Amino acid sequence: MRFNKMLPLMFVNYCFLTILTILIHQPEQSFAFTPGANSVKSYSLTTKSNTSTKRNFIEEARKNVFEAVTERLRVRDGLKFNVVVPDLRVIKERRLRAYQSRGVAIASSFVPSEYTPHPFLRNQHLQTILGVFIRDFPGIAYIEKSNALQELLPVGKAVLDALPEISGIRSKESECDFWDKREKFNTPDGDFFHVDFKFQDPDIEGGGEGMVVIIHGLESNSNSSLCQNMARAYQEINMDVACLNFRGCCGNPNDTVYQYHAGFTDDIMLFLDQWTKRNTDKKPLYITGFSLGANVALKLLGDLSVDAVDKYNILGAAVSGAPFSLHHHWRQLIDYDFNRIVYAGSVLKSMKRKVQYITDRFFDGDTNHDLFDYTKCMNAKTIADIEDAMIAPMYGFQDRFDYYDKSASLAVIDKIAVPTFVLNAKDDPFFNPEHFPWEKDCEIGGLAPLKLVRTENGGHLGHLFHYTDSGEPRPVSSFAPMELARFLSHVQRNMK
Repeated sequence: MRFNKMLPLMFVNYCFLTILTILIHQPEQSFAFTPGANSVKSYSLTTKSNTSTKRNFIEEARKNVFEAVTERLRVRDGLKFNVVVPDLRVIKERRLRAYQSRGVAIASSFVPSEYTPHPFLRNQHLQTILGVFIRDFPGIAYIEKSNALQELLPVGKAVLDALPEISGIRSKESECDFWDKREKFNTPDGDFFHVDFKFQDPDIEGGGEGMVVIIHGLESNSNSSLCQNMARAYQEINMDVACLNFRGCCGNPNDTVYQYHAGFTDDIMLFLDQWTKRNTDKKPLYITGFSLGANVALKLLGDLSVDAVDKYNILGAAVSGAPFSLHHHWRQLIDYDFNRIVYAGSVLKSMKRKVQYITDRFFDGDTNHDLFDYTKCMNAKTIADIEDAMIAPMYGFQDRFDYYDKSASLAVIDKIAVPTFVLNAKDDPFFNPEHFPWEKDCEIGGLAPLKLVRTENGGHLGHLFHYTDSGEPRPVSSFAPMELARFLSHVQRNMK
């Protein structure tokens, strides 16, 4: 009875000492209680320090309060009892499981469409290469069943028209008037990146039910046909769209030596922070991406975990061509002659041009600088060679294998809190078909709300020449972007 009477006093002491401890340690910070999961109170700090500093300070404050309250009450009348302090990690874990449980119900209820390529156009390399150059030509994304001549004639015409770009005689890059607005975001390290926007109503720079953020692939940008295909698909489901261009990919050279890589999430985080401050209507955010951008998107969501929902109001994601782990796939562009000559050869030339540009601009042409090994880069025979000679030392990795492991989204996808859809192709020439994380699918037993789909055909980011019945409505975008948009629309409906 005596102990029960002391409970209110214990609570007052606990609150008083908590506030006192924080005021002593951080006089410039404000402190507030905010409702946590399961009616347990959690702490919210407004501070200019980084996340790790916040976490260390909160843990120290909690520890000091625990010790002070325990000691003060233990000596009173010889009472012995335990003082329970909420464990923030346990609370966060419970929130994650609650979000995942809700997300699994949504992700698992989505019914994917069947992808059926034209029987003469299933080849993985046709899908991969033509997806870059002729995706938006008439009669390419969808082929209506009729006769062979009528079905294949538009494909032949499109290939001939795009032959100068395919052969490298003419650059595919051109002036782009697709987007409504371009905005420059300055980064803390003195650099910048650009984000291109497509709005439901350009006059008010908004009007959509939410915002979808596109993260592009290696050496791509917002001018690519796939980025614009995605934007059109998301516009169809009444979303505004933002396409983030990685540093050096927007058409303007960036201001520092650093670029981006498969695990680089700094710039997307900066965008999310700034956009959340503007998003006063609390409209939902969705994340999408392809290839390298798909890995960045999944890694971002895994790293954020419940903060994706709590801090940024991210409700879902949909990606295509996700590698999950570069460690499993790096030999695909070495062991197969066609892959090595055509795909790796093209990317290798682009990477070497970037090596030369960095050396000329930031080191006045001095090839003996110590940021990376210039000679090894220029003599590289494979992309893996440049990853060892340039990417790893520039970004603090021990070697390319350390880079592969630490950049892999596979290591963190169990912590994803929101419904997420992944669309890959089994015949993707960039990926080892023996490695696909089916065990992570939420319908097979995966913890996260992941819906994994792998079609038999489609190549790398192709999914073209979808065979449709005569008279079937023609979608505004190719198959993969429309599937990603269908999933996000499914999430939006079920989250209301």
